[in-house]
Amino acid sequence: MKNKFLLISTAVLFCLTSCKKNADNSAPVNNDQKVQETGLHNDFVCEMKQPETKSTATEANGPANKLWPNGSTIKVRFIGGSAIVREKVKQYAKSWEASANVTFSFVADNAAADIKVGFASGGSWSYIGTTSKQYSPSMNYGWFTDNTSDTEFRRTITHEFGHALGLNHEQSHPDANIPWNTQAVYDYYMGPPNNWTKAQVDFNVLRVESRTGLNYTAYDSASIMHYAVQARFTTNNTTIAANNTTISAKDVLYMKTYYPGRS
Repeated sequence: MKNKFLLISTAVLFCLTSCKKNADNSAPVNNDQKVQETGLHNDFVCEMKQPETKSTATEANGPANKLWPNGSTIKVRFIGGSAIVREKVKQYAKSWEASANVTFSFVADNAAADIKVGFASGGSWSYIGTTSKQYSPSMNYGWFTDNTSDTEFRRTITHEFGHALGLNHEQSHPDANIPWNTQAVYDYYMGPPNNWTKAQVDFNVLRVESRTGLNYTAYDSASIMHYAVQARFTTNNTTIAANNTTISAKDVLYMKTYYPGRS
């Protein structure tokens, strides 16, 4: 009984999630398959990338062996970033410690670390779980400035550190039952600034996760990991998860289940 699409398909090697402003129409960094996040808010979209693998892969979740050992101290260092932005990352990353039995220890810029946080332009993204240890940077915040709103800091940082702890995207939950207006979705994502192919839209937006190999609790439209679904993307003109900016009660339950020990 686990929600939040935590890393349960043993066949998937790893996933990377990236988010970018709609105004940024830069080309993808590689040809890896990608899963589109429909956005934590309206002016950007987020994309989960998954390297090709010869084994069967399930989308929107990841391997169970990418969880951090319970009770871990996870070392985090920065690559660039102003003092103000760094403090915001520390603040909201540590908000997960209230429910997950892990500790984020922020170390010197030249120290060895498990998660390496960069601030390069072009998007906000994070590798999933312990895959972070293999990459530098392993997380990025591409549009943060000293003037970024606190809501935006909270929304984006808790989302990305949720990925780093093993959480994936909630709108692909097999019980989400989102009544997609597929033509509207195609019209939007196949047009500028995304200019995606139909196959990319199918893979990135409309795919529903199989139950096979998953652990999950009940579907949670309030999750910080849920993509925003605009009303025009549904057949009943219903907006879903339009403004999820905080860790939900079920996000907390999920963390306490997989990283038990916090009161």
